[in-house]
Amino acid sequence: MEDFSSHEGGLTAMTLAEQLKITERDIAQRKELIGFFQDDEKALTECKLYVQEHIEQIVDEFYNYQRSIREIQLLIGDAETFRRLHSSMKRYVLELFEGYYDTTYVNRRLRIGKVHNSIGVSPKLYISSLSRLETILYRYLTDASDGDEEKAFRCSTALRKLLMLDIQLVFDTYINSMISEVETAKEEVEHYAETLEQTVAERTRQLEEISRSDSLTQLHNQRSFYERLRHELAVAERNKNQLSLVYFDLNKFKSLNDRQGHRAGDELLSYIGQVMLETARTSDICCRYGGDEFCVILPNSDWEATQNFCSRLQETFDQGETYGVSFSMGVSETGPENFIGMEELVTQADSAMYRAKGAAHLKGGHQLRHYEDRDENEESPAK
Repeated sequence: MEDFSSHEGGLTAMTLAEQLKITERDIAQRKELIGFFQDDEKALTECKLYVQEHIEQIVDEFYNYQRSIREIQLLIGDAETFRRLHSSMKRYVLELFEGYYDTTYVNRRLRIGKVHNSIGVSPKLYISSLSRLETILYRYLTDASDGDEEKAFRCSTALRKLLMLDIQLVFDTYINSMISEVETAKEEVEHYAETLEQTVAERTRQLEEISRSDSLTQLHNQRSFYERLRHELAVAERNKNQLSLVYFDLNKFKSLNDRQGHRAGDELLSYIGQVMLETARTSDICCRYGGDEFCVILPNSDWEATQNFCSRLQETFDQGETYGVSFSMGVSETGPENFIGMEELVTQADSAMYRAKGAAHLKGGHQLRHYEDRDENEESPAK
């Protein structure tokens, strides 16, 4: 039985991984010890679409069995609790095949252990539930392989390794006492190792920053955009904050390149990057998605604040040399109660931007369309 909370109860700003001193190096070591490598990640992601298509059947089958066990039935309790468990279980299963097994993934698994321990789920119930889930998933992975026994073996083996990693992390939170006092010599070695790790991490961070930025605009590039968006969504969900995404591209940009050459186009792109950085808050994340498409991640920003940001961005841009180029902008939102996935958030903003572009072709000038995440998933009127 899997469940995880979206927040830490407000007791501390530290994540569970930080509290348990689980570093990125430790995560890498855990994977190495169980033999979970990139080939295993690839094997799982190859089955992602098939699992997505059958997620309802998988979770229904899992809970049909779980509810037959009296101890688990008592823990589930009422219908509302079961609804939340069912929803959480779907997300848990999908995350097994997403291909991201980093600090965010680890924190989610540690929360599973924390919640299970707090509600009285014994290790025997947790292990038996995970074993049942593996059995169910193995059958679906076999079906997804279309008779390719080697592929089915790779997927099932990778899944077992990942579940072993999950068990490690969950059981870490079952431990009631931490490591006892260590010898002075060991403390000195650990301090030296920590200092060395921080130095290496800083150098690595500097190199990664270079690889994650767009040299022309000084904005985050597409790779960095998805990494930061995924992280900010996790933070927003944990803290129950609203998050907005602005997606825009340029009208008549190709015409500018054709008329005045790519140098003029590059100057305009560089100017847009400058305008975005000047307009954004410190917490906002400005990105060049690619070509003449740009994104801004706005943490803890509701619709009114996001609309004001878009207006300021357009006004600041219009004060310089625009070469007759204008924006088509789309906005999507998620939170603070219900959250959508990263890909859906980007798709909504992209769709809203293309509707705005259609309006721009008809009317000219800047156009802004808004798509809100509501329970009914209805589109809001143009703003």
